[in-house]
Amino acid sequence: MVDAGAITREQATAAAAQIVFPPSPVAPGWFADWVAEQSQSLLAPDADAVLRTTLDNRDQAIAESRLAALLDGPGAAANVGEGAVVVLDTATGAVRAMVGGRNFRTSPFNRAVLARRQPGSSFKPFVWLTALETGMTPDDTVLDAPIRIGTWSPVNFERRYLGEVTLEEALAQSINTASVRILMRSGGAKAVAATAARLGIADRLPNDASLALGTGEVGLLELTAAYAPFFNGGSRVVPFGLERTPHQPERVIDPGVAAMMARMLGAVVSRGTGRAAAVPGHVVAGKTGTTQDSRDAWFVGSVNGMLIASGSVTTTTNP
Repeated sequence: MVDAGAITREQATAAAAQIVFPPSPVAPGWFADWVAEQSQSLLAPDADAVLRTTLDNRDQAIAESRLAALLDGPGAAANVGEGAVVVLDTATGAVRAMVGGRNFRTSPFNRAVLARRQPGSSFKPFVWLTALETGMTPDDTVLDAPIRIGTWSPVNFERRYLGEVTLEEALAQSINTASVRILMRSGGAKAVAATAARLGIADRLPNDASLALGTGEVGLLELTAAYAPFFNGGSRVVPFGLERTPHQPERVIDPGVAAMMARMLGAVVSRGTGRAAAVPGHVVAGKTGTTQDSRDAWFVGSVNGMLIASGSVTTTTNP
């Protein structure tokens, strides 16, 4: 209208100042940026298009509010600077919520997708899965005792040892020495890395026994999706945010083995290191992970075997 001479520029500025848009109940900026990249291949040049996303506004609002409460409360006391959350449908890979940090306006970097951090013990399920696929069961035993490999001597978080324990109990209590022994018994780091890659971990992983403690760097979204086969009967899923771009799930784990993994991950929450994640009236299963000096903290787990909710926080403000 200014260009056409119908109003002056001052009138246009005054009118624009009076326009008020209702606030959005959620602010899924990280999700919007992520799906915008996926949409490019679906948009015809010079044509209108309607794209429907997988976002669930309720799940998104809950994820945002819970992460904010965590960072502003106990997180602040522990000098936690940032965090991220992903909620994903285990059956299809549809992303229902994504929070890439504390505040999108001040930090649009998407930590849920782009950041690479050490997952710590949240990587251990891939070690256990490799063991099951070599013939072990949750009721077989492994030794929890001091161990040395070359000059490296991993220790348990609580620096105590339980002797012979079942694989299920070793995972529930996240026993480091047991994880290293299971990795060595199951073919070593190469075998475990191959298992993780089959489930969707695309990042390069270290080729040494420290992999048993989650020393390789991974992304939150890819780690979340890689847990899906544990809860959907053994099928790998590819995360997607547009309804027109689902990928057909691919069977990568025997259903019986997947059931054993779900059972052991349930024990982590019912009586192990993940007890804080228990929700009355719901079946929750998953795995915690904490890196050296508590720089990063993770939890990846399912609710009723249908949705995986994962989150990570870091004590630094860097990506």
